[in-house]
Amino acid sequence: MVKIIALLLMSLMVPPASAQIVDTWEFSSPEQRRAALKIAAQLRCPQCQNQNLLESTAPAAVSMRHEVFSMIGQGKGETEIMAFMTQRYGDFVRYAPPLRLQTSVLWLTPPLLLSAIFAILWRVIRRQRGRKG
Repeated sequence: MVKIIALLLMSLMVPPASAQIVDTWEFSSPEQRRAALKIAAQLRCPQCQNQNLLESTAPAAVSMRHEVFSMIGQGKGETEIMAFMTQRYGDFVRYAPPLRLQTSVLWLTPPLLLSAIFAILWRVIRRQRGRKG
């Protein structure tokens, strides 16, 4: 009995198989399909913040995904679609928001923190080498 319980618990730890969303959207060409999937992968679901439009099954993501597919079918390009989605949902919807004054903190904080860490490490190493010599 203990072995069965252990087996059941271990089976819960196994990640689920990679599931794909089954969308019945028809594209007129493989290029349109690739473009639509590329754009949908770059947009964040407003409900499931760690998922893009392709991964999320939330109603908002499904609606946004279909909007992207529809716009691709109308012949709109990536720039137009991204501008439309940004205007409608804000910069939050993009995984890589544009560099502006409002988003500068997002872009500048990581390099500044890394620079500070390297500077501190460099000073600590120099001090320790100075004490040894």
